[in-house]
Formats: sequence, C-alpha cells, structure tokens
Amino acid sequence: MRLARLGLSIVLLFIPLTALSQEVPDALYSRLNTFSSFVEYSNDSSRIILGDARNRKIGALGFQYQRRLVNRGLWNFSYAAEMRPGMLESDPTQTDITVQILPVVSAGVYTRDSTHPVLLCRSSNTPYSISINYSTGPVLNTGNYLIVCGRRTVIEQSFSPAGMRFNLMPRHRLQLTFSSLGGYMFSTQEVPVPTAGSFNYTFEFGAGLEFFRSHNRSVRLEYQMQHYSNKKTANLNPGVDSGFFKLTYAFGR
Repeated sequence: MRLARLGLSIVLLFIPLTALSQEVPDALYSRLNTFSSFVEYSNDSSRIILGDARNRKIGALGFQYQRRLVNRGLWNFSYAAEMRPGMLESDPTQTDITVQILPVVSAGVYTRDSTHPVLLCRSSNTPYSISINYSTGPVLNTGNYLIVCGRRTVIEQSFSPAGMRFNLMPRHRLQLTFSSLGGYMFSTQEVPVPTAGSFNYTFEFGAGLEFFRSHNRSVRLEYQMQHYSNKKTANLNPGVDSGFFKLTYAFGR
C-alpha cells in the first residue's frame, strides 16, 4: 500500500513538471520530424564563388529529411539531409569546322573535329567564323574556321548528408528560413568538361520563405547558391556555381 501511494505521488509530481517542460503544440508552427519533396532549377551558371564553367543549366527532383534539434520562442534549428535521385545538367558544347576555299582543286573540302563540352562557347545562336589565309610556297590557301555551339545533357545524382536549417518566428504561419547543405554528386559523364571527373563535392546555402498551411504541412520557396567541384581529384577542376529557385512541399509532426 505504501509503495502504491509512493508511486502515485511520483506520478502526480512528474505530470506538472512534464507539462512545464513541453511547448504547447497548437502555439507553434514547427515539426519535430519533417519530410519533404522539392523541385529546383538553375538556368545559368557563372563565377559566383569559385566556379569557372559557365552557361550550365541544371534541374532536379529531390527529397529532404529534417530533425528539429533546438526550439526557441523566436527561432528553431534543425538537422537536414537531402537526396536528389534525378538531376539533369545541360552543358554547352563546341564543334570546330575548317572549310577550304582556295586553292580551287581542294575547294569545299572541310575537316570537322569531334563535338566536346567547353567552359564557355563563344556563340550560342549562330556559328562564329574566322577567316584563314596562308601560303604554302606559291599557293595561296584561304578558308573559314567555324565554331558551332550546341548542348549535351548529363544525368546526375547527389546526396547531401551534412545540412542544417534555421527558421525564424516559429509562432507565425509565414517564416523566414535559412539553410546550408554539403555532400557529393555522381554523373554519367565527366562534368563540367572532359577530364574533370564524374565525382564532385557539393556545397550550397540560401534563404527563403516557408508558409505553414497547418501545423503539420507547409510550402517553401527558396533561392539557393550551389557550388560543385572535384577538389583537385581529377586532371581539371573548373567547378560550377549556380543559383537555384527551389519549391518544396513539407509535412510531418
């Protein structure tokens, strides 16, 4: 009987302490575990951080998991991990063509190099032409050197296990959010140019707005700056810097 009373006393003492230590769920627009899916797209690349390869277009479908670690009245902090099982990268390519005009016996003869990805193609609309004039003894040789630009598509996948996210004002439906992620990426071909390798490290950071439709579901719109490079693990390491618009649907509790 005494043990029963002692146990009941401990339970009665524990209940108010537990209530004081917990946030009121209905007062917060925040989740302990968050699962989300997203689409993102970058229409161009340029030298923003360290990347030298330009005019890359990248789109992706992905999934993210978040675990809230810290919850305060004005902000909360979460661990984040992200996976992109489907990515497409469009790289500029260049084809070099030499067309002979003189001498007449060889007029119309042309040589064509193989098409290859480049850091930046000089013209994306019309071929870039350079006149050629040189002599071999008494014979005058003339012609045109053409640079023809095109594009190729590369399939990629990435995984970013090292990430974090801050949300400000978790008691409001509309919240300002900041995030950063680090990981790696595989591709079916060497990117962004040949001999640069098909394995690259990735890093990104950005900010956006998250609107909570309910306490468990939200929509997030962000702008992310992403850099990928091989960290000198291949012959060339030009790197790519891209700016992404990212739309996310998130749910959890």
